[in-house]
Amino acid sequence: MTERKVAFITGAARGIGRAIAIDLARHGFDLVLTSRSLEKPTFANKPGTLREVADRVEALGGRALPLALDLLEPDQIKRAWQEAIDTFGRIDVLVTSGNYIEPGPTGTYSNKFIDVPWDAFERHVRITGLSCLYLNQLAVKQMMKQKSGYIVNVTQNATWLNDDALVDGLPLPGEGMPGMAVSVMRGITDRIPRTLKREVAPYGIAVLTFDPGMTISVDKGLWDEVGTIGYRPDIAHSVAVPARALTYVVTSGDPARFNGQLVVAQDLVRQEKLLSEAEMFPDWQQGIQDVEDVAPLQVATA
Repeated sequence: MTERKVAFITGAARGIGRAIAIDLARHGFDLVLTSRSLEKPTFANKPGTLREVADRVEALGGRALPLALDLLEPDQIKRAWQEAIDTFGRIDVLVTSGNYIEPGPTGTYSNKFIDVPWDAFERHVRITGLSCLYLNQLAVKQMMKQKSGYIVNVTQNATWLNDDALVDGLPLPGEGMPGMAVSVMRGITDRIPRTLKREVAPYGIAVLTFDPGMTISVDKGLWDEVGTIGYRPDIAHSVAVPARALTYVVTSGDPARFNGQLVVAQDLVRQEKLLSEAEMFPDWQQGIQDVEDVAPLQVATA
């Protein structure tokens, strides 16, 4: 039997990263799961740990390798990647879901540029930007040996904040919209696929930018904490939308179709009829929908 595919996911303890991990496990993948801590919640006093996700993956029949990984530390990134290779021998999918979110007064997320401490900018650059580049380089090297693979760089689609026509009349950063560091860093990471696609195409590798869209990916308690950044759960879709779109991409067997592209999860799900509208848009007041509430795709990966 062909060996199972392996996915390496950052930011896998909660929300979109967790949903992607569980949906891939349902479709025959083994998982390397990373977050800052194995046992502690990503956000203080909020549910969801990496260990719990690993337990769920294994209950679904997959192998799970949970690793504590601080994306601020390149040495930790290198060690985690090597441990994944030593354990599974290959990585078929990289998903860079982890990013820097600090909405408080010392963070970049919901503050005006002039109010952000410089060390917060450094954290944002290193976590959202440099760690993504480093993981992409590690993945490309491994996938060139394998002559296959998918690199999925999850974005926040914040570059629209640079469009005067779209932001006219909206509040300023710090008064209801994300800070400028979000769109600046996503402007960098979003260019990786377009500039790398020719280099990886001969090896059967796809590098793509993945827009999960506005997603019900945090519990109601956290909505209050991040409410100043324009989060609208009433118009958001289920975590099943990005999870199912990503599963479809990496099980498509068609890397050339997605190489260098921006994939918008909601658009792909509708185009390919992967979920019904009711599955895409559950009652947001019920909290996060579990990705296991929707049936799996009829796709074999082994």
